Amino acid sequence: MAHLQPYVLMILQALVGLLAAFLLGIIAKLHRKLNVWLDIHTTSGQRDLLDKLAKEAAALAEATYIESGGPQKLEAAFDYITSRIGKLGIEVSSETIRAAIEKAVLDYNTGQPQESR
Repeated sequence: MAHLQPYVLMILQALVGLLAAFLLGIIAKLHRKLNVWLDIHTTSGQRDLLDKLAKEAAALAEATYIESGGPQKLEAAFDYITSRIGKLGIEVSSETIRAAIEKAVLDYNTGQPQESR
């Protein structure tokens, strides 16, 4: 029996190594899936926040700058959003902010009674 002990230990070490490699593979796969899930949900939450801020900014610009043109309203809405998301530490491109504002303005204008021009 003593002459089999080194072989048994070697087999047990190999099995423990295989088990450790298997567990590390599972952990790595779960880590990737968790990162994807976090990216999706973080982006979704940030997008919802951006949409809400864009609605606020569009309403504020429409109410505050009644006599002003579109570019001044857009600039005011853009400044409103960038100041808010800057405080929250969210990084969003200028194009994304502008798109959110344009969508909010369209939604705002379609919800308002049309004026005769």
